[in-house]
Amino acid sequence: MNISKNSMTLNDKDIGISKIELNKCDLLVTDKSGKYCLKVYLLYNWKDINNIKIGQKRKIDFNEYCFSENNEPALIWPVECLVEKISDTSLYFYLSFNDLENETTYMNSREHFDIKLKSLKVKVLIDDRDAVNGSIIYNF
Repeated sequence: MNISKNSMTLNDKDIGISKIELNKCDLLVTDKSGKYCLKVYLLYNWKDINNIKIGQKRKIDFNEYCFSENNEPALIWPVECLVEKISDTSLYFYLSFNDLENETTYMNSREHFDIKLKSLKVKVLIDDRDAVNGSIIYNF
């Protein structure tokens, strides 16, 4: 796994990645501090993902995108969500969320996070050859 190809940027600040997990249902990306996590529900889009040809990028709108701070979730929607097939076994996910101040639905009683959400960008590279029991987990 080439860690340099993976990144998580919150409000234009690189917050790093401590864990990437891909399973049949979703993609989870956790920042270095363990405070923030993006969860993308992939379950209904595997046919779209599997139909991407090597070297091709495709825009795919997934069912739901959930960003959490200290396990308090909020629903967000991307301005760009691309999946690129690098090889027979490798996928690159690129997700970009902007204008989160106006486009976030908080699911906590405070209806906000500790920080003001403005933008989020996540790039992760996944290789099927790293699968164990149907899941791929990278810890950094």
